[in-house]
Amino acid sequence: MAQKLFKSVRLLFLHLVISLLVTSFVLLLTQDILFELPPLKNAELSLIDLRFRQRGISPKIKQIPDIVIVSISRESFRNLPAKWPWPISYYTRLFRNLHKAGASVIGVDVTFPPSFQPGSEEEYEFRKIMKELGNIILAGKVRSEKTSFTLDEEVPHYDNRFIDTSSRFGIVNLPADNDEVRRRYMPFVYDIDEGKRIPTFSMAVLNAHFHQSSMYTTEIEDNNFQYTTRSIPRFDATSFLINYYGVSGTFPKVEFSDVLDSKDFKTVDELKLVGSETNTFDDPDYGLLNDSIFADKIVLIGSWEPEDKDLFLTPMSEKEQQGSMMYGVEIHANVIQSVLDSNFIIRQPFWMTVLIVFGLSLFTFVFTEGLKSIRTKYSAIIEILGVAIILAELFIIYWASVTLFVKGDFLVDTTSPSLAIIVCYVGSTVYSYVAERRQKILIKSMFSRYVNPTIVDELVAHPEKLRLGGERRELTIFFSDIENFTQISEKMAPENLVAILNEYLDVMTAIIIANNGTLDKYEGDAIVAFWGAPIPHSDHAFFACRTAIEMQKTLEGLQKVWEKEQKPQLRTRIGISTGEVIVGNMGGASRFDYTVIGDYVNLGARLETANKQYRTNIMISENTYNQVKHKVVARELDLLVVAGKTEPIRVYELVCEAEEKISKEKKEFLEFYTEALRLYRQRQWDAAIKGFESALTIFPEDFPSQIYTERSQLYKVSPPPDDWNGVFFLRTK
Repeated sequence: MAQKLFKSVRLLFLHLVISLLVTSFVLLLTQDILFELPPLKNAELSLIDLRFRQRGISPKIKQIPDIVIVSISRESFRNLPAKWPWPISYYTRLFRNLHKAGASVIGVDVTFPPSFQPGSEEEYEFRKIMKELGNIILAGKVRSEKTSFTLDEEVPHYDNRFIDTSSRFGIVNLPADNDEVRRRYMPFVYDIDEGKRIPTFSMAVLNAHFHQSSMYTTEIEDNNFQYTTRSIPRFDATSFLINYYGVSGTFPKVEFSDVLDSKDFKTVDELKLVGSETNTFDDPDYGLLNDSIFADKIVLIGSWEPEDKDLFLTPMSEKEQQGSMMYGVEIHANVIQSVLDSNFIIRQPFWMTVLIVFGLSLFTFVFTEGLKSIRTKYSAIIEILGVAIILAELFIIYWASVTLFVKGDFLVDTTSPSLAIIVCYVGSTVYSYVAERRQKILIKSMFSRYVNPTIVDELVAHPEKLRLGGERRELTIFFSDIENFTQISEKMAPENLVAILNEYLDVMTAIIIANNGTLDKYEGDAIVAFWGAPIPHSDHAFFACRTAIEMQKTLEGLQKVWEKEQKPQLRTRIGISTGEVIVGNMGGASRFDYTVIGDYVNLGARLETANKQYRTNIMISENTYNQVKHKVVARELDLLVVAGKTEPIRVYELVCEAEEKISKEKKEFLEFYTEALRLYRQRQWDAAIKGFESALTIFPEDFPSQIYTERSQLYKVSPPPDDWNGVFFLRTK
């Protein structure tokens, strides 16, 4: 009892250690602890995108968002008299009109490079309106997008000539992941040269909205960025995930030209058609000034033209669809709205990832290793069940990740647990294989004395054959199996069963050895042997057939003895196949078996099993028959397509050796049967039925004759197709 308990504790400890090792290995690969593995990183990012697309439009989107976008698009280019780049006075007018319409903050996602007319009246008016309103946020850029807070490549004035110490501005560069998708947003950057933090564009707009100072930035806490009273969950050390509300076009959009078009401004159409007034901004009936679209709203001004290269892939995008991408100004709108709503994506904490990965590793390894330890003839079902469990675990992870994201904005790690499951499944397979291999080596070392003497003699004479490998050679393969052995074993005590089985195997093996055969192996009650190797023999097919005949005769004598001893009556089915196979030493460098492999080996096994279909005792292949037809008596059984094959083969029932005298009745029976089979193949159904019935008058229990009688009667009513060649498909193995 204590020993059993110790073994269980040791096994549990082993499972825990393996699970801890797998957990450490998986987290090292997926959590960027020491390095980043791009394929796994990209897989996790793609799964984030999948969850966004599964969710679609966020259920938290307001019917009337807090943000309105003023778009700089082709329509505005067409409607405005001046050519691009527009004069700065257009923006001054735009700011004044938006202020009149009640805009609370104006964010300009447009940079203004150095001017050829610095200090002009237009620039003076632009700077003046910025100071008057105090709620205009300019956009600054750096030369390259960074994935950290630190900027070591500064552009003077951040690529905007209106940015100075008194300006409200933010950096508009959007960090991209390896696949160029914009998923993250940095709340600020750090300017090394200036030694200060600079808010990014969206955060600068929010600063104005919440009446914070222009350079106010978030504070970094353990798992959050703290912005005023809002805690923004961190995705990594420098950024948070953007909680996109929908695809491009989710936020309301107004044309730049429509905001300019007041009664004192002439559009292209108004200039062409003198006296025509549209005044989309201040018309008393339908103008933007009076419909409250901008009232108390954050207004973002940005490009809506693909040529401006301000169009990006987002998690909501399908990469193969250009139209599903999103403009930079929209991305900023999503960031601002999510902060206003405190609508953030919460990433699963690292400690939770560790627990989940460890738990799944332990469960998967213990469960799959336990499954593989089950000993059953239905091993394929065990393997299928193991794979099904793995697939079920992976599906549950996927389903849970989508559900938690859609309903709770909770982002769980999917790559780590999925990889842990796969690694543990592979690990349990390797573990089971190694354990089984060790057991087989132990068993072989214990029973190596039972190696066939002919193999030992050949290897002593030719030690070079000790090397691994094999050679192609024509051999005759022999399979025998006891009929209904499972039912017999269930009715006997184990010691009695072993005794009778050992007696049977001992006698049958002796017959094989006496006829120059090589014993390959025992498979329970089955015997596998072959002729023609290691010592070549031209009559290998005949000796295999002689062995089968002698085994059946010997078994008849044993049955009489067993009947007197009140032991069960064993009956044996035999299959014999002749053909080219690979024979030689196969296995590992330290342990190997002298055995055969190839299609004709499999065919021999199929023929042994096929005896059940015809209730025969010895079935041989056509190749075997062609080599022994002058030395044995056999009758053709059928044209079979055995399981795993597509081409038909002719099979025969081995009756006896040609030298053996057979009774007159037996000879007459074979003549009736052979002639009836010929008539059957010629579609002469009535004549065939008559012939098989004549055979049955001699041996009424002959099952092949019964089969062909039934087939002939069936085909008589429903003839086979014109291309029928008499082939029968054997579905069972």
